[in-house]
Amino acid sequence: MHRIALAAALILAALPAAAQDGHDHLAETQGLRILHAWTPATAGPEALIYMEIENGSDQALTLSGAQTEDGQTARLVGFAYAGGVETWQPMPDMPIAAGQHLDLVPRGLALQLSDLPAPLTQGQALQIEVMFGEIHLDVAVEVEAASASAHSHAGHSH
Repeated sequence: MHRIALAAALILAALPAAAQDGHDHLAETQGLRILHAWTPATAGPEALIYMEIENGSDQALTLSGAQTEDGQTARLVGFAYAGGVETWQPMPDMPIAAGQHLDLVPRGLALQLSDLPAPLTQGQALQIEVMFGEIHLDVAVEVEAASASAHSHAGHSH
């Protein structure tokens, strides 16, 4: 009986964290990986989505934006100060060289969704399709607290 319990504990320890806690922290295809996609809860019709993107393929890939299940588009934006006010400015498509990564982070880069039909609430998940030219990757975006400055599960390996 102790061997069965030990074996079960070892198997659980070997599972990725996403499999253990039931959340989809990782999406991958063709050497492309997206980890820890998240957004703060919103009060209005706009959301900024952050994530870690790893290009493990042997070719450069270009991040061109994203789309929700109901067809809303998200554009790549960069953080800036304009007249002493924090703003997000549209960015061109972003190439990611083979073997490199790109982190979308607060006060850096983000995918911006506008005209949301309803505010996003903490604990909710938003499904988006992130586009890299011909490669599209389905990603679950976790909605964190409105005051969040990082994904609540960031810092663990996948």
